[in-house]
Amino acid sequence: MPFSNNSLSHWRRVGLGAALTSLLLGSAACSSPEGAAQAKPSLVIASWGNPFTAATKSYLVDPFVAETGFDVKIVDAPGKYVATLESQKQANKIEWDLLDSTSGPDAYIAYDKGLIEKMPDDVKGRILEVLPQSAVTDFGISWSSLGYISACSKNAVAKCPANTTELFNTAAFPGTRTSVATSPLVNLSLAEVAAGVPVDDLATHEIDLDRAFATLKKMKPSMGTWWSSGDQNMQVFASGEADMGISYSGRAYAVDKQGTPMAVNWDQGLYNPGFWNVVAGSPNSAASWQFVEWIAKHPEAEAKWAEALGYSVPNPKAFDFLPADVASKLADFPANREVLGVMNYAWYVKNYKEVNDRWQEFLRG
Repeated sequence: MPFSNNSLSHWRRVGLGAALTSLLLGSAACSSPEGAAQAKPSLVIASWGNPFTAATKSYLVDPFVAETGFDVKIVDAPGKYVATLESQKQANKIEWDLLDSTSGPDAYIAYDKGLIEKMPDDVKGRILEVLPQSAVTDFGISWSSLGYISACSKNAVAKCPANTTELFNTAAFPGTRTSVATSPLVNLSLAEVAAGVPVDDLATHEIDLDRAFATLKKMKPSMGTWWSSGDQNMQVFASGEADMGISYSGRAYAVDKQGTPMAVNWDQGLYNPGFWNVVAGSPNSAASWQFVEWIAKHPEAEAKWAEALGYSVPNPKAFDFLPADVASKLADFPANREVLGVMNYAWYVKNYKEVNDRWQEFLRG
C-alpha cells in the first residue's frame, strides 16, 4: 500500500515501532478465524409467510449467503410490520434488520414515523445505475409490486364480477366477499372507485371518508372472512370461505395454479408497490443495505423470485429471464398496469390516525 505524506508524518509522530506493532496486531486479529467470524453480520428479515418466505430464502437469501458468508434469518410477520416495529422501538429492543416487501401504505407510514432508515446517498447512487428512478425512493427499493384485484372462484358463482364496481354490486353479483383487513387505504380507495371516482384520479384524490365508509357498509352484509396475510388470502378462496373479493394478484393466480379455478380481473384495481426497507436502529445497517443493493443488481435472481410468486420486480432486465405467460400476470405488464390506480399515500400519511380509528370501528361494528 503506498504512503501519503500525511501518513508518513503520522508514522514519525507516533513512532515507527509502536505503529508497526499496532498494525501487525490488527492484521492478526482480522486474519484469525475468530476475527473473521465476528466480522460476518447476522441479519434478520421480516417476511410474509410461505410461499413468500420460501421464495425469498431460495432465490435471494441463499445465493447472497453463498456469496458473502453472512448469516441471514427470516421471521414471519405478515401484515404486522408497523405495529411490531413500534413495539420494538418503544421497548428499545430492535429485533429486525430488514423488511421484505413492505406494503406501500405501510412503508410511507413507517418512514414518516421514523421506523425505517433513509437510504445512504452512496447506496442510492449505485442502485440508480441499475434501477429506474421510479423504483427507488428515499427509504428503499420497490419490490413485489402487485395489483389489488378482483378475484372470483369460478366454481362458486355463475358469473364473476369483471371489475371493482361490479364487485361492490352485491345484488347483480351475489356471493360471499372477502378483502384485506390490514389496509384501510386499499378498501377506502376501492370504495371510492365503486362510488364513481376514476382510477386515474386516485393518486391525487382526497378520499371522502363518509362516502367511502358508507359504500363499504353497503357491501358488509356480504362480507365473510377479512384476510390479514397472503396465505390466509389464498385459504379463503381455496376453502370456499369466500366466493369473490379483493386479492393480491399473485396469490389469486397461485390459488388457480393449485386447483381452484379463479377469474382474475385487473380492471379498476390498485397498483401497490412493496419495498425492501432497512429498520431504523438496526445494528447491522450497512450490511442490510448491502443486501438491498445485491438484490437490485441481480436481475436473474429477481426473475426467479417473480416467477415463483407472480409479483413484479424492479430491475427491467429481470423480464429478459421471465417466460411470456409469467410476465403477463405481473402488475407492471402494460395491459395490467394501464388499468390500475395508484393510491394517495401522501393523503394517507396526513390522515393516518383518523383513517385507522374509523377503520377499526368499522371492522368491529
